[in-house]
Amino acid sequence: MQNPRATQSIRQMFQALAGFVVAITLLESDGLVNWADRLEPGPLRSVSVPATAALHKLVKPLAVGAMRERALDLAARIRWTDDAVWLAHSTKPLPAATSQQAACEAPAPVQPPVTSAAAVAPLVAVVPSATPLSPLAPVEQGKARVVALAGDSMMAVGFSASLMRLAADDSNLRIVKAFKSGTGLARPDVFNWMDEYPAMIGSEKPDVVIVALGANDSQGFEVDGQVQLFGTAEWLKTYQSRVADFLAMVESGGARVVWVGLPPMRAETYNQKVAVINRIVYTAVSQDPRATWWNSAPFVADESGGFREFASLKDGRIMRLRAADGIHFSDDGAGLMSSALMKWLDPPLETTAATPTPSQTVSSSGSFPIEAGTAVAVIPDPLAAMSHVSEQKTRTSAKVVRPVGF
Repeated sequence: MQNPRATQSIRQMFQALAGFVVAITLLESDGLVNWADRLEPGPLRSVSVPATAALHKLVKPLAVGAMRERALDLAARIRWTDDAVWLAHSTKPLPAATSQQAACEAPAPVQPPVTSAAAVAPLVAVVPSATPLSPLAPVEQGKARVVALAGDSMMAVGFSASLMRLAADDSNLRIVKAFKSGTGLARPDVFNWMDEYPAMIGSEKPDVVIVALGANDSQGFEVDGQVQLFGTAEWLKTYQSRVADFLAMVESGGARVVWVGLPPMRAETYNQKVAVINRIVYTAVSQDPRATWWNSAPFVADESGGFREFASLKDGRIMRLRAADGIHFSDDGAGLMSSALMKWLDPPLETTAATPTPSQTVSSSGSFPIEAGTAVAVIPDPLAAMSHVSEQKTRTSAKVVRPVGF
């Protein structure tokens, strides 16, 4: 005899599941479209793209997704959400009187010629553990140094917040946001940085651009109707050319570029792909006199350069260096890099003239990869510095941080 109570429970479970599917369809139809667009070329993408597009077209007139976005955006603006990704996406609206004018004056997409040396240089076998940052010219009195933060979620989650927090009370620096999660150079059909970056910075003319990009690029793509699989000779050539194009574009106004290398990742397969991305980017950047590839590993990796999620400080405390997903930086891990970069962007008055040798710049214990010319060009123990960052964050947590670069 069938158990009526069990039958009812199964029916309720399926009803709940059906309700969940309907809710996701209504609220995230555009997200399903984005998911399908980002799939690598192949049978699954061929089926998913038209299916999700048709579903989104059917649901869009209901405007449920738009209402959800407005609600989340409002929550981000008034800080009722701690979602780092959504907070990174929230932007300050243009005044009503100038919105139309700004739209008319939006800069035309920049399509610079490829820097040939950076585009065709032979791929390096190994990236260096550190590349020193050449000292910047002193900040002009009364004129803030404009720093653009560009990249994907490696910049948007943790890293950008740390940099903006440190720059908030520094009148010598002004931060411009130019990052978007889920993007990269591999799929301009989904998000074209060559078009979007000029629109992001608008009329700003950055003096320095800090780039953290490439975490989403370990995938195949189509070029002139032909699929180029990740890691093939054709793919490597195309991607290196795109890195060179991107560099030429962000430097077109005379900006210096610091390209933050991707850190070691927890998943070994993904980590191997990231190593390929780093080799390509370093190859292109090393051919560009206005750009520097800056290794993030000495800040967050273990002694062998592998993935490290937690670190023990000398006082016995345990600090998290990476987010739980094994990909992004934690607040403290990002704080280590941000603190060093800030001292390079706006060094203290008590600078030193000595220039350390490469062996001094990065030691076996993981010294900071930052050029001499600042008082903290070499820090013997990054974990001690992390303790300092943590204490500094505690002391300043009560301050109201003004929006920067919104």
